[in-house]
Amino acid sequence: MMKFRTEYKIERAPFILTPEKPSVLLGSCFADNMRRRMRGCLWNGFNPFGVLYNPLSISRALRLSLYSQDSVAEFDETLFHADGLWRSWLFDSSLASSFKDESGRLFYSAAEELSNTLKDSEALFVTFGTSWCWFLAESPGFAVGNCHKQPASRFVRRRLTEEEIVTEWEDLAFRLKSDYPDLRIVFTVSPVRHLKEGFAGNMRSKAVLLLAVEELCRRIDFCHYFPAYEIMNDDLRDYRFYASDLAHPSEEAADYIWDIFKATYLDESGNATLREGESLVRRLNHRPLIPDSRKSEELLAADRLRKSDVIGACNDFSLSHPGMINPL
Repeated sequence: MMKFRTEYKIERAPFILTPEKPSVLLGSCFADNMRRRMRGCLWNGFNPFGVLYNPLSISRALRLSLYSQDSVAEFDETLFHADGLWRSWLFDSSLASSFKDESGRLFYSAAEELSNTLKDSEALFVTFGTSWCWFLAESPGFAVGNCHKQPASRFVRRRLTEEEIVTEWEDLAFRLKSDYPDLRIVFTVSPVRHLKEGFAGNMRSKAVLLLAVEELCRRIDFCHYFPAYEIMNDDLRDYRFYASDLAHPSEEAADYIWDIFKATYLDESGNATLREGESLVRRLNHRPLIPDSRKSEELLAADRLRKSDVIGACNDFSLSHPGMINPL
């Protein structure tokens, strides 16, 4: 039989994750894509800071949240006012607010939840999207996490080197491991194409990230790699697996990578738990086609019984799997 594509052969990770333990996912929109699928199965995938693309911004967000002597004051220094909102150069608009104090409260709450979640986590997934960085012209050492559509004159653009990324993350990785001894760090490179950089610019950017991650995993035994980039580009190398922008993976491609993700990090018991959680979410989201106003008493009674059964199943699930998301 002829073969028309090279399929990725699943390699089990040297450790097994349990869905009862939360996982933290930081980085590009691919990380948030996986987080959404986790939560759809009631696995507590946690991303406190929205989308962050470059390695320096992800590192700075972690350091500010976990290791700053006065994180709120330092966060305030990253704020600027534009279009009626206080925004942070370090994060996307998820922490923006009309009131400066409110932005600070949002950050402090997210930082506190991150610290508490990491204490129970088995894995921190970090997705690098690009090695191109925009630095503030007025503060050349500050790599912004989001430009917030501000004029290009406010920034200086350059690509990070492999050495810069490795130096930044090697120090941070050991610091995280010291504070969270059970934590594994899994790096991945986003399969999303940054086409504004041009074909060559995007490929070189990804190459820097891949080499940096390879070196980090070589040096640090608790750092690992999940090949989302390679699965998308070598297994699913066809435009039918991209969304309409031809840059982001389609939902089908993301589902395929999610299936490989589960097979890589979960055993059969963990996968069965996720199937059970996904089934409960579907049952909770079920909406009858016929409005209650057009139902007979018999049908209304049947609906009440169904809802009661679902609630009971959700309560049983939460009791059997403490640490997972309560679907109610």
